[in-house]
Amino acid sequence: MLCECGAQVHVDEGPGDILVFLTGQDEIESLERLLLDRVASLRLPAGRAEDAPSELLVLPIYAALPPEQQMKVFEPAGPGQRKAILATNIAETSITISGVRYVIDTGFVKARAYNAAHGADSLQ
Repeated sequence: MLCECGAQVHVDEGPGDILVFLTGQDEIESLERLLLDRVASLRLPAGRAEDAPSELLVLPIYAALPPEQQMKVFEPAGPGQRKAILATNIAETSITISGVRYVIDTGFVKARAYNAAHGADSLQ
């Protein structure tokens, strides 16, 4: 569903980058693969706005990603390009990415919780 939603924004909407919030690295990597496959098979409809981007750059950002790859989300998209930034909910409050016009938020979060039975914190 997220893949279709992101692809639909890319095909149907005007200029502006897409920011997708996910719960973790595994989801980000899975959606990245799905979006890249989906976009490769897209046929852009005739009659799209002339200024609508034709190329989608899928860019992940999460804590374990090397810093040089994380920095790519802050670089502006080139002419005819749109960025789809796949981020964890931690990025929701800690960074600002210019150019984002469309936000897709699953509404799910992983939050740290204390498990008394195990005597440790865990992500839930």
